[in-house]
Amino acid sequence: MDKAGLDQGAFRTASELRIQLAQMTAASQLMERCVGDEKSRKYLEIMNQSICRMLRIVGRLELAGRLGGERTPELELKYVDLALLARELGARMGRLLAYAGVELAVTAPEFLIAQADEALVRQMVMELVSNAAKAGNHVKLSLTRHGERAVFTVEDNGPGIPSERVEYLFCGAEEAVPDWRRGGVGVAIARRAATLHSGTVVADCKPGKGLRVAASIPLGTAESIDLKDPGLEWDRGGFAEELVAFSDLLPAKAFEMKGG
Repeated sequence: MDKAGLDQGAFRTASELRIQLAQMTAASQLMERCVGDEKSRKYLEIMNQSICRMLRIVGRLELAGRLGGERTPELELKYVDLALLARELGARMGRLLAYAGVELAVTAPEFLIAQADEALVRQMVMELVSNAAKAGNHVKLSLTRHGERAVFTVEDNGPGIPSERVEYLFCGAEEAVPDWRRGGVGVAIARRAATLHSGTVVADCKPGKGLRVAASIPLGTAESIDLKDPGLEWDRGGFAEELVAFSDLLPAKAFEMKGG
């Protein structure tokens, strides 16, 4: 079977999984209305946690497939206040990451306007923050302006990665790089999201002092990008996007209330 056939099969499988997840989500919503005792509530938290984790897996695979396909995806570009996005998303992420014992500090200017696909930029930021939160218990997210570019920088206080691996961190599957040197799906999505905005993602690391990743996108519109959308924002089953994004980090108690 060729790559196109495999991609179609993967999307069909993802669609079938979404049907099952939709039924589980509906059951969860019904349970929320009638759960009263503490034991049942804990079961509901575990159920919601599992649903969110499955939604994350399916959604990221779908998004990675769309972003990494042979056809360049079209973006839905509009004027976005990236500073407001960073502060509001940062606040929501910070409240959730506290459940996992991770502190998130956010700095951003008063405003910074850019033409961007807002959903894809949010996903890019969440993927970078999620990776950082797995490495350390203190994460910094900052937004700055460098000339005509907006730069999201994410730093952690983890052990870092070997210096020889940094240059391969964002390599795609099509590049001849050993699997053990690659980053995961998250960094691949972040890199592709920046690239589609005519931007870049770079990383640097000092042994024992964590990893710093900077994703930059231009404030203006890239001429090569069409202004239409084929559905780059995936369905999260009614759960808040940050709850799904960090579902593999959070304890079950974070899932008591749907939507965080």
